[in-house]
Amino acid sequence: MHPVIFMLEKELLHHKIVVRLPLFVLTFSLLIIGLLTVSSNADVEFSLKSIGSVDRLDVQQGFSTVISFAATLISYLLSILYLSKAMSKERQEGSLAFWRSMPVSDLLTHIVKLGFALLVIPLICSILVLSADLLLWVISVFNPYQVNILMANISLFSLLQNYISFLFNMLLIAAALLPFACLIFAVSQVSNSPLLVVLVGIYALKVAFSLLLPESGLDQFFYQFIDLPTSLILTTDAKHIISQLPIVSTAIMYIVATLFFMLSLSLQKHGELDLRNIFKR
Repeated sequence: MHPVIFMLEKELLHHKIVVRLPLFVLTFSLLIIGLLTVSSNADVEFSLKSIGSVDRLDVQQGFSTVISFAATLISYLLSILYLSKAMSKERQEGSLAFWRSMPVSDLLTHIVKLGFALLVIPLICSILVLSADLLLWVISVFNPYQVNILMANISLFSLLQNYISFLFNMLLIAAALLPFACLIFAVSQVSNSPLLVVLVGIYALKVAFSLLLPESGLDQFFYQFIDLPTSLILTTDAKHIISQLPIVSTAIMYIVATLFFMLSLSLQKHGELDLRNIFKR
């Protein structure tokens, strides 16, 4: 078995909530959809009359937006929760020495953990979007009246388009979350509560610089570092927000993220910053 596959399986076993929470939400969502679509025609027509004229396309888009937002929010929360424990969990359990004896470099360990948080977890949560859309499509095939009375015609192409759009937005959020993840990894090497330390520290610096140096432009930097992922989650046009980011501050943000990544590598390997031997096993 390839070491990367083995390491990903280990992360899934050690962080079961990554699978259990999306599975619970998926089961609950499918149950709700099923109950809504098997309700009697009279109930549906009565509901439509009670709310007046309804644009079926708007209903369909609104439904897709709600499902996508829920999946995105769950993915983001799970990624943050995982990042806060990814590095400190093994040290707290005393299994760090065992994993260091395995034929896997610290660099590969960091890359796999980042990939798990930023790519694997969103991919797992994307099953929520795909399953909900597929269930509606199946119901529309076997009982079209129940679905089409509220929504426009559902096609496999529209489902695929919605799923690809969701994955693209998750990639943008992953890219925005990468600097924060590198910072969490670095702080995890010296603290058992890295998330608390990072949030308090960043917001304290943000407030201090806004008061002492209000025209320094550092507010934009701190926004990109910690608030950008949540802004991408809450917006309906993530590409527009990305296009409005200043190139210079974005480049600086990723340079700082690289430094935090190197610091985390050095601290895990040597217990101190050692740039000369940082990429050696």
